[in-house]
Amino acid sequence: MKSIRVILALLLAASLLLLTACGSDNQPQPTAEPTAEPAATDEPTAEPDAAATDEPAAEPTATQEPGTEVASSGMTVIGVGGTGSASDTKTTLTSATSNVEVDDNGWIAIASGYDYVMALQADGTLCGWGMNDFGQIGSGTYKDPCVMAVQAVLKDIAAVDAGKKHTAAAGKDGTLYLWGRNHNSQLGDNTHQGRDEPGVAKSLVETGEKIVDIAPGDTLTFALAEDGTLYGFGDNGKGQLGGYAEKEAPLPAAVAEDVASVFTAGEFSIIIKKDGTVWGAGSNKRGQLGLGEDVKSVDTWTEITTITDVTSFALGEEFTLALKKDGTVWSVGRNNRGQLGTGSEEKAVYEWTQVAEDAKAVLAGVETAGMIKNDGTLWMWGLNDCGQVGNDTTANQATPVQVLEDVTMADCGQSHGVALKSDGSVWVWGQNKYYQLCDGTTVDCHTPKQVVTH
Repeated sequence: MKSIRVILALLLAASLLLLTACGSDNQPQPTAEPTAEPAATDEPTAEPDAAATDEPAAEPTATQEPGTEVASSGMTVIGVGGTGSASDTKTTLTSATSNVEVDDNGWIAIASGYDYVMALQADGTLCGWGMNDFGQIGSGTYKDPCVMAVQAVLKDIAAVDAGKKHTAAAGKDGTLYLWGRNHNSQLGDNTHQGRDEPGVAKSLVETGEKIVDIAPGDTLTFALAEDGTLYGFGDNGKGQLGGYAEKEAPLPAAVAEDVASVFTAGEFSIIIKKDGTVWGAGSNKRGQLGLGEDVKSVDTWTEITTITDVTSFALGEEFTLALKKDGTVWSVGRNNRGQLGTGSEEKAVYEWTQVAEDAKAVLAGVETAGMIKNDGTLWMWGLNDCGQVGNDTTANQATPVQVLEDVTMADCGQSHGVALKSDGSVWVWGQNKYYQLCDGTTVDCHTPKQVVTH
């Protein structure tokens, strides 16, 4: 009897070992996030890792009412699944298959963050892909460092814009939605708690403000109300909120009136008022506000009289492009990568210099810039170490070069570019380290290629 028990025990142990071995062979192996490359000594300071207080709030239950911190008030969160799991090594198990069916020629708007892309479908569905280390995609999968495929985020969206590590969107009903990193209160909810899915700007909902324009920056956000009131919140360390008394605004605060449009990047901001006057606030260390070499910063809105008749601006890390009513493009500020597009080798230019003419839009990334001409051609210049200029090289480009045709909208991040064509297709190029090109690989591409979801 004893020998029989021993034999049975041995058989049971062998069976367990076999099952364990089979289970481990079938487990998916996470792909480790590539180590970030060290910045050059003349680069902006690298962003620190997320602190414990910058983690997103736990996902709310489905029973929460409209007006809470989740996407509600007539909005619908869809397809926010995901298979990522919490990990100290920031691995990803995200599938390369899209979680939503989209029309590859049905896009109507795009926005580029530091290392991710947001895109809006014709039916109001908002989607995103790329780096997601702070939940900036909004897909509810904060622990995945990258999103390899299109992730649906919201429905009934009218406008979207992407900051460095956080995103803002305006609903068709004027509701403001925010998500992503929040270490400087850039989500405007009176906390430093990050969020991995869209949440409403509760204080603006309560006051009934209808938001018609949005501008998330590096560590702050602006929201423009229908009546011309500009609300700002987040980092104000250089006075970039324009007259706000403290170094940080935890909730949306009215910072200007009679505003027609707002632009922000780095540590500075520019507004165009309804009367056409231009005003700036924040850092002018490299002359990016157009206030000359002697003014290093301004902590209240200061009129910029050195340029007039401007219809739009594009702000980079420390430089500015201006589009005038006559279609001419002008630039000022830092120029260490040729980002001013003038062919000059000066590291900083403190007077507005004409770049081009016959343009209808301007765009700027961290150290790369571009314009769309009236004939629909896209021209790019500046930093090109990852092919983000799109001209099939990795050499910096100090003058504009044509890279695409039939373009209606374009944007660029730190090291990649994205464009929307007149046929509704989205095209991407440059760095793909964090799946910014949405092709299921991490291979850079030095010329534009279409985003294909199927």
